[in-house]
Order: sequence, then C-alpha cells, then structure tokens
Amino acid sequence: MIYLLTYDGYMKEEKLQEMCPSAILFMQCGLKDCALEFRRFYETAMPTLEVGDEIVPAVIWKLEESELQDMDAVYPHEIYERAVWNLKTEKGVLEATVFLMRETPFAFPKEKEVEAMEEAYEEHSFDYSCVENALDRAKDREEAYGTLYPGTDR
Repeated sequence: MIYLLTYDGYMKEEKLQEMCPSAILFMQCGLKDCALEFRRFYETAMPTLEVGDEIVPAVIWKLEESELQDMDAVYPHEIYERAVWNLKTEKGVLEATVFLMRETPFAFPKEKEVEAMEEAYEEHSFDYSCVENALDRAKDREEAYGTLYPGTDR
C-alpha cells in the first residue's frame, strides 16, 4: 500500500476511485505554509501547491502502489513532477506521494475545474477560502498580463 496526497478535484472519492479503485480515505489534513495556485494545463488551468502562508486542505488516500502509475494519465510527466513528502501527523511521520505542477504560466481555470474543486471541498466540508484566494490571484494576474486564452470562453 502507498499513500497519495491530493489537493485538487481528486479529493473527491468518486473521481479518484475511477482511476484507483482500491483507494480508501486515510485522512483529511491541512498543509501549512502552502498556497494553492492555478497554472496552465493545456487549454485550461489546474491547481498546484506552492510555498505560501496559508493552510491548504488536502486528502490522503491509501491505495495499491500499482494503481499510482494510473495517475500518470491524470498528472502527465511533462507538466507534473512526482514527489514524496514526509508529513508530520499526530501519530508520527507519514510518507505520501504528491503530484506538483512544474513552472507553467499562471492562468485562470475554466468553470469545469472550479466546479470540480467546489465539489471536492464540499464533500470534505473544507473551508473554501484558499481556493477563492487562488482564484482572486489568478484573476488579478489575468487583468494585469492578459488571458492565455484569447478569443475563447473559459
């Protein structure tokens, strides 16, 4: 078994179990000194974790190690790096795999991605403020530097 940390739409159990049927919720947590940011992902933007001054809600799943390879389809190597974080918990240190976006441009997500985040946060009764903060920062950047999606509706 392996632990997978998710902070995006894959916090939603049904969505993760489509890729990893063995996944079971291990714990909910808050990641200190992080910030959620939206970065370009092909024709939209997806959330990623960066150093910051917020506590970002996340979910840790327990799943079969072989299924982790299936997540490469969700988090392609050209955009994401796979990392292993040692997380301090009440019961000690937990080693969890996390996928973090490489340095792609900041961007504002399309409505579909925002809705996925809303559903995941609602499922776990998480405070949505870090997503709102990330959306505000993305909107400010778009106003200052322009959109990455000229001539299209988000």
